[in-house]
Amino acid sequence: MSAWETNTSIEEIASFLVNKERIVVVTHARPDGDAAGSSLALVRALNRASKTRRASVWYTGGPPAWLDTLAGDAPFHVLEGDKTPDVEPDAVVVVDTGSWKQLDHLADWVRLHTEITTVIDHHLEGNPDVAPRLHVAKEAAAAVQPVCELALALLKLKSASELPVSIAELIYTGLATDTGWFRHSNVRPAVFELAADLLRAGVDHPKLLATIDQGDRPARLRVMAEALGTLELFDRDRVAIMSLTTEAIHRSGAGSSDTGGFSELGLKIASVRVSATLTEVEIAGSGPATKISFRSKAGPGMIDVNEVAKTLGGGGHANASGARIGLPIEQAKPQVVAAILEYQKNNT
Repeated sequence: MSAWETNTSIEEIASFLVNKERIVVVTHARPDGDAAGSSLALVRALNRASKTRRASVWYTGGPPAWLDTLAGDAPFHVLEGDKTPDVEPDAVVVVDTGSWKQLDHLADWVRLHTEITTVIDHHLEGNPDVAPRLHVAKEAAAAVQPVCELALALLKLKSASELPVSIAELIYTGLATDTGWFRHSNVRPAVFELAADLLRAGVDHPKLLATIDQGDRPARLRVMAEALGTLELFDRDRVAIMSLTTEAIHRSGAGSSDTGGFSELGLKIASVRVSATLTEVEIAGSGPATKISFRSKAGPGMIDVNEVAKTLGGGGHANASGARIGLPIEQAKPQVVAAILEYQKNNT
């Protein structure tokens, strides 16, 4: 098996896709801003570059409430249950993940099309056998950064400032959301440079902020209150753990798109170095499981949550990672706390 490293340039990917007519773009289940932005931006660029091409995105796991507004007329489909794309593609592109587990039930469908699949990602960990063509921009803050390069290559443009605004706002969405609206430690000069070019292309920052970050349903605040009500601190208040059971989610009237991003809240506590939110999910045929979302603060004594998540079968970034354990929350929680404490023990 090859390594989880780039083996194909953006130019080579553009050349591979240029003559393909039916292209399916997929991403991880429960798409966030970067997954939605990178996938929709790529589809818009692919279709704009060819009058005959029919590229579309296929989502699973429940889309965010703002997806329709963001997508506009970009072709996308939301798959219910265990359904898979009902098209025979000439090419498949996986964006913002390279993990079989994160592809959820689409994994088997992608396996049937491995030879024509390309991965464009930015995570530190992935499964290199997902595709023969990998572009893994581990230094990038968001998957939209390499996707932007691909869009420029497909449209034969020199700068993101020249992009159509309908593509630029999708790339900006991924860049802004994966950096916490430019607050996280993954913000680098390249992030601001790209953001500036996208604003020059016509992106309306206040409109996107209002649509995505200030457009929550009341149920999201109610389920957030449920999570905050379970807050526990460990290791001299350096570790924050919150839990969301299916009962609490239902009680709040929340859906799957309402429960993301809560781990950031734990980091607001001055003493906390790492925060995790445990969310109970039902896996068809296997009963309850627990999804774990990790976040950590940068700086001296940083806890690399990618390394912590790897011990639980997950992965992601040094300051933002996730995992899933096939156990109910109360059984999974001790394992999560133990994994964090073991990392600290071995790295201090």
